[in-house]
Amino acid sequence: MNGDNGQKSILVIGGGIAGIQSALDLANMGFKVYLTERTPSIGGRMSQLDKTFPTNDCAMCILAPKMIEASQHPNIELLTYSEVEGVSGDPGKFKVKIRKKATYVDWEKCTGCGECSQVFLTEPKEFEGEVWVDRLTIDESACIQCGECTQACVLENKEKHAMTNVAYERQAFTQLTTEEREGKEPETLAQQLTLMDEASRAEFWRKELSKCIKCFGCRDVCPVWIYDKTELEDPEWIRPGELPPPVPLFHIIRAYRIGDKCINCGMCEETCPVGIPLRTIHQLMRRQPPESIFEIIPGLEPALKDKLIQHVKATEKQTVAEKEKGQ
Repeated sequence: MNGDNGQKSILVIGGGIAGIQSALDLANMGFKVYLTERTPSIGGRMSQLDKTFPTNDCAMCILAPKMIEASQHPNIELLTYSEVEGVSGDPGKFKVKIRKKATYVDWEKCTGCGECSQVFLTEPKEFEGEVWVDRLTIDESACIQCGECTQACVLENKEKHAMTNVAYERQAFTQLTTEEREGKEPETLAQQLTLMDEASRAEFWRKELSKCIKCFGCRDVCPVWIYDKTELEDPEWIRPGELPPPVPLFHIIRAYRIGDKCINCGMCEETCPVGIPLRTIHQLMRRQPPESIFEIIPGLEPALKDKLIQHVKATEKQTVAEKEKGQ
């Protein structure tokens, strides 16, 4: 809470049902409320539910009016797609540093019609040897700047194409010399990993992946995981009861298994109880051939590496053959 100059303001972290209700209660008491949410929209897990326990009431029937009220309340300022980076000060005089992530949407023009999110690609787009099919969100790390979403926008100036060069700028940053990077810090984990030497990168992944408790939460929460039994339960790859599992076999197998089906929703990383950067692993899987992935995520004995690489290649060939047969 900040009470300087008689202006009472409160920061509420988290835009789920609890955060929304807290913000509304405080705003109705006359406080200025800043409601922060790290995802692009408020609503939280409740917005993904059909019914609520134990009454079986409609979840959105309860949540939607509160979301609308919070977005329109004069005492509430929504800070979506934002994360708290630091808190300083004393009780009653706190200062909070908040990082607002880029959405790549011009809010002065956007009418919220949703046309850009409804763009349908008749075939996958290929860019520099990589195939992208996800058009549901504008993720700068995955965006290929094809301009399809812009062409759907009824207000955007098509000459500009509304395309960001952030992805290219971040890639170029990793190619700068140490002197040229002086005073500038990497913005993403992928950048940090690229700039690490091999020993530091190996230590990073060993430290992160050794946290795994093999709870299978990342697999169970995945919206595109449709397999009842896979290599993850095969004793040849993952020995039962071994905690942590061999670094980094468990997550590499899981990431390769879903392959291009991954929609980069981040549910696996949010669910992970030990905070392993699973989205970064997925992005590396999609960008690197199996022969080079172990240069980025070190681990495994040479014989097991070769066996896994051959297994991945065989699976990829089978998938291609099934697609061609289906056509």
